[in-house]
Amino acid sequence: MDTVSAYSFGSFAWLSAQAVPLILWPSFISMLLAVDSSGRYHQQQHAVEQYFARSLGLSQLAIGLLIVVLSGALPLTSMIDSPADSVSPYANAVVLVSMLYHASNAFYSYARYSGHSQTAYLLGCLGSSVFAAFGLGVLLFAGDKGRISKRTGADKRTSGWPFKISGSDRKKSKGL
Repeated sequence: MDTVSAYSFGSFAWLSAQAVPLILWPSFISMLLAVDSSGRYHQQQHAVEQYFARSLGLSQLAIGLLIVVLSGALPLTSMIDSPADSVSPYANAVVLVSMLYHASNAFYSYARYSGHSQTAYLLGCLGSSVFAAFGLGVLLFAGDKGRISKRTGADKRTSGWPFKISGSDRKKSKGL
């Protein structure tokens, strides 16, 4: 399994873990997050809150499935029609957009946690931060296979950014 597939399935699992309680038991989630000024939990929930909680859960499932499908982790064509090493043309865009989603969700959860100190926001911040960092790592370091030189065995696309390639400096100094 490549890193894009691991990221997309992990992101789908995280979004599903958030979505399932919203769909099955929306009153419990809103009760956890709804505290009035005296520190007591609200006991009643309106039909509008249930509707929004369930629609949020369904939309998180849809976003997770879109991440999996558009990243190419779940092939939609037969293996006869497309080669096994073909990469989805939407993989980088899907990883970028979902990484931005996780980063903004982590930022929002942290802002709410710092104001209200509720554990649910802290857990949401931690989970979304992990997937935002994982998505950034996938964007920076994962990708298509590089062209390997037959003579030196090095990747021909190396540029030295963001890390300096010290092996190439050693070879240059020996040759001079």
